[in-house]
Amino acid sequence: MKIFIFSSFFMMNVFTLFSQTKGIILDAYDIPINEVAIFFPDQNILIYSNNDGEFITKLDISDNSYINFFKNGYSSKTLKYKSDLKLKIVLDKLHINLDEIGVTESFNILGNSKLSSIEKKSLKDDFSASSSMIENIAQLSGVDAISSGTGIQKLVVRGLSGMRVVTYLNGMKIENQQWANDHGLGFTDLGLYEVELIKGSSALQYGGEAVGGVIYFKDNPFIISEVMSGYISAKFNNSNFLFGNQIGLKWSKNNFYINFHAQYSLASDYRLPNSTYLFNSRYRNRAIKFSIANRKNKMQNIFRYQYNGDEVGIPAHTHENLENVDIYDITNSNIDFSQDFKVTRPAQFIDNHLVVYENNYFINKSKLSFYLGHFINNLKEYEKWTIPAFDMVLSNTQIRANARTNLDYFTLNIGAQAGLMKNKNNIIKRLIPDANTNDLGFYSTLDYERKQFGLKIGSRLDYKKINSEEQNYDKLFSSLSSSAGIYFKQKSHLLRLTYSGAFRTPHFAELFADGIHHGTNRYELGDSDLTLEKGYQLDLKYQWSNDHFGLVINPFTHNIFDFISINPTDSLYDNSYKIFDYTQFNKVNLSGFEMNLHFHPHSIHSLHFEQSYSFIKTKNYDNDKVLALTPSNKIKTGVKFELEEYNLGLKFKTVSLYHLYSFAQEEIVENETVTDAYNVLNVALSFKLFDQLNVILGVNNLLNEEYVPHLSRVKEVAGGIPNPARSFTINLKYEF
Repeated sequence: MKIFIFSSFFMMNVFTLFSQTKGIILDAYDIPINEVAIFFPDQNILIYSNNDGEFITKLDISDNSYINFFKNGYSSKTLKYKSDLKLKIVLDKLHINLDEIGVTESFNILGNSKLSSIEKKSLKDDFSASSSMIENIAQLSGVDAISSGTGIQKLVVRGLSGMRVVTYLNGMKIENQQWANDHGLGFTDLGLYEVELIKGSSALQYGGEAVGGVIYFKDNPFIISEVMSGYISAKFNNSNFLFGNQIGLKWSKNNFYINFHAQYSLASDYRLPNSTYLFNSRYRNRAIKFSIANRKNKMQNIFRYQYNGDEVGIPAHTHENLENVDIYDITNSNIDFSQDFKVTRPAQFIDNHLVVYENNYFINKSKLSFYLGHFINNLKEYEKWTIPAFDMVLSNTQIRANARTNLDYFTLNIGAQAGLMKNKNNIIKRLIPDANTNDLGFYSTLDYERKQFGLKIGSRLDYKKINSEEQNYDKLFSSLSSSAGIYFKQKSHLLRLTYSGAFRTPHFAELFADGIHHGTNRYELGDSDLTLEKGYQLDLKYQWSNDHFGLVINPFTHNIFDFISINPTDSLYDNSYKIFDYTQFNKVNLSGFEMNLHFHPHSIHSLHFEQSYSFIKTKNYDNDKVLALTPSNKIKTGVKFELEEYNLGLKFKTVSLYHLYSFAQEEIVENETVTDAYNVLNVALSFKLFDQLNVILGVNNLLNEEYVPHLSRVKEVAGGIPNPARSFTINLKYEF
């Protein structure tokens, strides 16, 4: 295998390329547009138009492959390339910008957003523009976050999270003990370009076992430029005294491309609205990643490596009855700079390594892809200063092959995916045992688009074998997933209906857990008789927009049979830890309604107003109650005022405001507490110093609201521990 990778990566330099592609980009008045990003998604390569709106590339582009054109302030456009046509692209001046909810055209790895419930969000300036990547993504409608302080956060999609929402990073499925809410995502926004999110299980190419959806993170594309470019970014937040730094470099020459990124971040305990600090909510992160690509003629090879290391405190940890814990027992009155950045106990020490090799071959109107990835997660969790309570190594290897053919109106994908996952304990005492899984999946999808009509169908067959010698368990599961979508567009109106069905096998933790889980203050007990979980979703979307107003209405309903849940019992372990066991409910339903509005007044072209509404209702048909941790309903509002055209002295760019209103959540299960309604208001001002230094000054939680999100992991401790108080941030990014 090593010989094959080495030879295929470098032998392509012997070829000589004779063809080239060129074009011009104009606005509606035939005026050239400069610095338009021209993205070739099949090659993951980005170029820009020059001052005359022209671009030229020596890339060998196959007929019917996609090219995406986009620039801030203009409508993006996606087209299928034809070698016999001159590329003259016209971009209209953009008034309504709803890329994140699918109004404008864009290319998505997870599929066609007209046919599937796909949303996306840019992450290329996430480090300097947001408090955290998870909080940024959670601004999308229907998306929430589970948090344990500011160091441990993960996404929730329409009320589902953990193993039901599958996470991919550059094509690799991330397995990092995500069965527990106190285990984070496993990587940061370092070097990321954007994230795609599919709600439901319509992404069959990546969606094996994705009952709740797929989250796909993509790195920055490669650029064609022999002049090295890059950035240095820094941020500070006075709530937890966060100091964060990132650096990135890009360079290419003679069809050889390289991207490099590194990060170091350090934070202490975060401040509460009462001016105390939540003890042990501190964390430290170190990360490095690089990507190398080589493209010649019809073949491309990409190699990626990423390391992410986290040292994360586990706040609000206690052996006492949660009802008897006082908030003053788990907080500090001030920050000691000599001590409070150091990792204490309990804490998690996490090392993640990701290695990826991808080979793409382009022939006529087809693309053949081969993918090999390996991800290693080492989790050590210490309750005391002696031996760890957890010391597990979870390794995951995946191989995927895909063939895609683009015809005039059809796009056909056929592929197979195989994986091997091993969980190994390095200590005798353990919560879940050593166990292995082997899986094999086959899938096929067909898209048809012509004029104002589109249709999609697909299916996927998976086999998964779970083996644990410690538990004398060896079982094969098989499942068939399917999806279908149809859309119709008439002038400014678009209507889409999507069906998806998926299956999920039980996880190691659900089958075999038997021990104390210190991060959640409980004793967990699995059930080896658990069976497949089956989900079926219907998703309806209507959207309409004109030059100044956009509207998206998106109701859905999701039935899940044999739903696996962890539930409290009346028993205690060692008179300290409440026992929770995994069980299955016959049927649960999650249904809801999401709506997005965007208003751009004609008289004030610089003003943009966006608002989303997300409402969700859950029901457990076994007991006629709701599901535990059902997210509260929310209204999310964003206002952005662009200042560049007003010449205000400093190079002011934007003033932005984000407001979150969370309704009270009073529909709860036994042993769960209600959550009051709350408001959170963030403001930010961005401007430039000199030509290359971007500055963002922000205030988070401007009103110093004392609030506890319903999905907070520390909500049940000491009557509910609030999220961070008002904080001031400064973010700097120098680009060269």
